[in-house]
Amino acid sequence: MVAMAFAILAGIPDLTRDQYETVVKKVNESGSPAGALFHAGEKVNESGSPAGALFHAGGPIEGGYRIVEVWETREAADTFYSSPLLADAAAASPPPKIIMTWPVYGIDDGSGWQQTP
Repeated sequence: MVAMAFAILAGIPDLTRDQYETVVKKVNESGSPAGALFHAGEKVNESGSPAGALFHAGGPIEGGYRIVEVWETREAADTFYSSPLLADAAAASPPPKIIMTWPVYGIDDGSGWQQTP
């Protein structure tokens, strides 16, 4: 089977904006400002995003936050969600509840639609 990009829709009950911003900043600061490729033993992209992360969006919903993520592969998402990097960053926030996942055939990152590998 060919590895395909992977999307996740999750809800985080009772998460506040401050908690969301704290987690996102902690995860992303791991790769900057020096462009480090590892944080606490976890590989990250030069931008600070976790390895394999293609897209992340989050926003408030009634009773918490909703996030949508796209990963290069399901394995990349699984690696991040079981990593010490996420555990450390999200220690003071409620855990995400996965609502659904699906394979991604194409993505538009603002530079035009492209088929995912």
